[in-house]
Amino acid sequence: MRPNHVGSHFDRVAPDYDRWKAKAHRYYEALKTSLRQIVPPGSRVLEVGCATGDILASLAPAEGVGLDISSAMIDLAARKHPGLRFQVHDLMRGPLEERFDYVVAADVAEHVPDLDTMMASLAGMLTEGGVAVVVTANPLWAPILYVAERLRLKMPEGDHEWRSRMDLTSAARRAGLRERSFDRSLVMPRDIPGLRTLDSAPWAAGLRQRVGLIQRAVFDPRSET
Repeated sequence: MRPNHVGSHFDRVAPDYDRWKAKAHRYYEALKTSLRQIVPPGSRVLEVGCATGDILASLAPAEGVGLDISSAMIDLAARKHPGLRFQVHDLMRGPLEERFDYVVAADVAEHVPDLDTMMASLAGMLTEGGVAVVVTANPLWAPILYVAERLRLKMPEGDHEWRSRMDLTSAARRAGLRERSFDRSLVMPRDIPGLRTLDSAPWAAGLRQRVGLIQRAVFDPRSET
């Protein structure tokens, strides 16, 4: 997995990216909801891997900055959301000099060649009391997602590597971050009548924590004391 390959893949995907999102609207709405539970509106927010900028915009930031390795994605994002700021940036080259209260990375960790470098870059862009939110797909879903991609039911992901909770927390620890919380959600990414209650019913909470598609890990700078 090389950054130039990842960037080229998403340059190719960019013209159809929003169409793929519309097909997977239940997933993307659940993802936005999960992030809004952590990031309050009116915050200073950086999103890495921002694609066309819709997730960043949904967080209603007072100041929002989006980074992506794909220049085609950044061009689309800047046109769609002129009130936000976007730029091409590769996390493998290190952090920006700016600092943010919240740094969000949704469906990014699977596409980076070095998770340690990614986490160090996220840590380097946080304010002293900042929070990093990393969202990945639960590796238990790998066979289902592979079949869905082959059937063209989901966006082609290109080169990627499934990331476990241990992968994320270990890399975060080496970057000077500690895990503040870890949560899973979304058992039913398709809206199937009679089964959608699995994503909201209190009695299904344990099931969501075990097999939910969306993994949300929240990190903050580790105390020196």
